[in-house]
Amino acid sequence: MLIVEYFPNINKIMFIFLRLVLAHLIGDFPLQFNKVYNLKQKGLIGIIPHATIIMLCYIILSLPYLNLPGLWGFIFFLTITHLFQDSIKLSYKGMKFSFLFYILDQIFHLSFISMILLTNLRQIAPLDNPKDNLIISFYNNNLTITYLIFLILATYNGYFMIRNIKTTIIKKFTPSTTFEKWYGILERAGLVSIFLLEKYLFIYISFILILRPIVFIISRKKLSITEEFISGLETILSWSIGIVSGLCLCIVKHTFI
Repeated sequence: MLIVEYFPNINKIMFIFLRLVLAHLIGDFPLQFNKVYNLKQKGLIGIIPHATIIMLCYIILSLPYLNLPGLWGFIFFLTITHLFQDSIKLSYKGMKFSFLFYILDQIFHLSFISMILLTNLRQIAPLDNPKDNLIISFYNNNLTITYLIFLILATYNGYFMIRNIKTTIIKKFTPSTTFEKWYGILERAGLVSIFLLEKYLFIYISFILILRPIVFIISRKKLSITEEFISGLETILSWSIGIVSGLCLCIVKHTFI
């Protein structure tokens, strides 16, 4: 709360920034389907569909304010920088699954989005909601938007982080089965979500943590689950990303929102 006391307008300043961050994450992770990802590997032309999806996400998350010409210009700027950043990334084939390169890539994306804080667009305020419209209430709610940001960071982003850590730091990567991939995503989603509850937090965390070995024992043969599923490395990485994301969400909730 001290930050809010020193910077009383921080919630307003961060309003459009948070929605653009969420738009980027949605377009860069859940909506980057295998077909879109495979197209990207063909070069600049193949990156255009991905950049277009990113742009549409920016537009949808900025929909109430598209009457502002400056916002259209900023969305175009973000789309072009994303397009060229991805094309540069593809030129370094040897860094494809580099953890450091992956983190730097996301930092650069976030840095470009944060440039909106240097413009007058940072003054965009929440919508008036005199009739308590559910859609507007959802859009105006910074906690909901922040939760979705950390949810994607923990789930889809977490999956790629784990893969890159194994590939470039641990030097040991075993492809996950479809079940193992989605179990990890749902596991981390649960860990992030329970930090919104706060009450009985450790009970819920304990339940999620013991669920993985139970699932392995019960469904190992039926679902063809590999030993990697309960390896120390896999479980520690998945749990750490989920819990750290949840803690960050909790800190942001109590500090800024």
